[in-house]
Amino acid sequence: MGRTDDRCGPDPPLPTPGRPPHPLGGHLPQERRKFMTEEIASETGREPGPPSAAEEDAGRLNDASPLRLVAVLVLLVLLTEIVPLQSSMVAAVMPKIGQSFPNSGHNIAWILTIQGVVSGATIAIIGKTADMYGKKILLMACSVLFIAGSLLCALTSSWSLFLVGRGIQAVSWGMVAVNYGLLRDIMPRKWVPIAVAVIGGGIGGAAIFGPPVVGAMTDHYSWRSVFWFLTIYTVVLAVLVAVLVPESPLRARQRFDVVGAVLFGVGIGVTLIYLSEGSSWGWSDASSLAYLAAGLVILAAFFAWERRAAAPMLDLSLLRIPAVAVIYAVAFLLSSVQAEISVLVSYMFQTPKEGVLKQQIVEGAAAKSHTPVSVISQVLHFRGDISYGAGFSVLDMAVHITIWTAVFTMVFGFACGWIVRRIGARIPLITGVAATGVACALWIDWHSTWQLQVAIGLVFGLGSGLHLASFPNILIDAVPARQTGIVTAMSSVFGSVGIAVSSAVLSSILAAHPFQTVTTVPGRGTVVSDVPQVFTDSGFSLAYLLLGVVPCVVAFFIAFPMRAGRAPARGGEAVAHPA
Repeated sequence: MGRTDDRCGPDPPLPTPGRPPHPLGGHLPQERRKFMTEEIASETGREPGPPSAAEEDAGRLNDASPLRLVAVLVLLVLLTEIVPLQSSMVAAVMPKIGQSFPNSGHNIAWILTIQGVVSGATIAIIGKTADMYGKKILLMACSVLFIAGSLLCALTSSWSLFLVGRGIQAVSWGMVAVNYGLLRDIMPRKWVPIAVAVIGGGIGGAAIFGPPVVGAMTDHYSWRSVFWFLTIYTVVLAVLVAVLVPESPLRARQRFDVVGAVLFGVGIGVTLIYLSEGSSWGWSDASSLAYLAAGLVILAAFFAWERRAAAPMLDLSLLRIPAVAVIYAVAFLLSSVQAEISVLVSYMFQTPKEGVLKQQIVEGAAAKSHTPVSVISQVLHFRGDISYGAGFSVLDMAVHITIWTAVFTMVFGFACGWIVRRIGARIPLITGVAATGVACALWIDWHSTWQLQVAIGLVFGLGSGLHLASFPNILIDAVPARQTGIVTAMSSVFGSVGIAVSSAVLSSILAAHPFQTVTTVPGRGTVVSDVPQVFTDSGFSLAYLLLGVVPCVVAFFIAFPMRAGRAPARGGEAVAHPA
C-alpha cells in the first residue's frame, strides 16, 4: 500500500486497467511528472504540494565528514552573529555618534528605532523569498546589503544618510530565520536538531566578544571604526560561506505575492513606529494614534488579501497549527523578557555610584548658581534609592556581567540540541521558560551587585539557552520544508512586536520612578526636580516583576499543555502513518 505521512500525502496511484493513468502519476517518468507538476504550479501560482522525502533529502550532506559538517555549522553561526553584534556594538557607541551629528537632537534614539522598524517589516519577506528562490542566495543578498549599509554609516557625514545606512543594515535580521531553513535542508537528519540549537544558543556569542572589541577600537579610533570592523567581518564570512556552504535545492514554487509583501511590511513597520516612539510623542497624541490606526488597518487588509490570494505570502492555515501558534505566543513574550532584562542591567550598572552621582549634582548646582558647595549641600537633598549604581563602562559591563550570561546561554543552548534529539523539545522549552521566570523573580530583591547578577544570571542563562534552542526545533518538525523560512521568520516578527510593546511599558515604569533632587529655596518653598535618565531601585524591582516574571508565567501556562515536542526531534522528517 502507498505510504501516507502527515505532510507529504500518498504515493501516486498505480494505473487501473481500462482507465487512463493519473495526469501526474501512472507510467510517466519521474522527471516528466516533476516537470508537469511545476508547470501546473506556474500556471496557478500555487506550490504543487509538500516535497517527497527523496526531494527533501536530495541536498543533504549525508556523505560529508564530521569536520566539514562542523565547518559549515560554524561558518553559518559566525555569519548570523552580525545580527546581535551590530546591535550591541552600535548601542555602545551611540553617545559618540550623537556628538558627530549635533543636528540629530532628540532623534538620536532612531539609531536603534530604525533597526527595529525595518527588521520587523522585512524579516518575514526575507524568509518567504528564501523559501522561493534559495536560502543561500538570500544569505548572500542580506550580507551584501549589510556591507553596503555599514560602509554608508562609516563614510557619511549626513545624519539622514546615516539612518538610511542603519535601515539597510537591519535587513540582515532575516538571516537567522534563513539559516534555520538552510540547516534543515542540508544537514543530515540526525544533525539538524543539534545544528539549529547551536544557531539559537550561538546568538549570545556577540555579547562575549562585541563589547571588548568596541572598547578596544573606540579607545584608539573613532566610532566609525565599529562600522569598518562590521564591514570587514561580514566580507570575510560571506566569502567563506559562498565558497564552502552548499545551497539548498528545495524551492517553494509559486508566484511572489507582491501585494501581500507590501501590505505586511508597511503595516508592521508603521505599527512598530507607534510602539517605539509613542512614549516620546505621547501615546494619546492624535498624530501618534494615526500611526497605530494606519498600521492596524493595513495589517487587516493584509489578512483579507491573504485569504483570497492564489499564492499568499503567508499561508494562514499555518497559524492554525497548534505548535506554531504556541511558539509565536512564547516568542512574543520571551523575546520581550530577553530584551528588557538587558536594558535593565545596562541602566543599573552604568549609573554612577550613589556617592559619586550626588557629589556631581551638588558640584554642578554650585557652579551654576555661583554658590559654595557647602551652602548647596545644606539646601539640596535627594529622594530615591540608587544604591545599585556601579559606574561601569561598557567594557566593565562585559567583563563583570554580560560575558558570563552569554556563556551560560551558549553552553545550555548547545547542550539542548542533544536533549531535544533524545526526549523532544517540549520539556526543554517549558523548563527554559520556568528558569527565566525564576531568575527574574530572584532579581526583584537581589540585583544591586554584579555578583548577584552573575549568580542569578546562571539560572537566566539556563532558561535562555533552553528556549532559544528548543523553539526552532518545534517549528521545523511542525511545518513542511518549503515553509520553514516564512514560519521561522514570523516567530521573529512576533518577537519584534513583543520587544516594542515591552520597551514602551518599561519606559512608562521607569518614568514613574525617577531619582529626584529636593531643593529648599528661601521664599519659594521646596522645588522637586527629576535627575535625567536615573531611576530608583523600586522602579527596577517593579520592571523585573511586570516585564520578567509575568510574561514567563503566561508563557509557561501557554506552552505546558502543548502536544508538539513530546517525541524526540526529527529534524523535519515527516512522521509515517499506516495507510
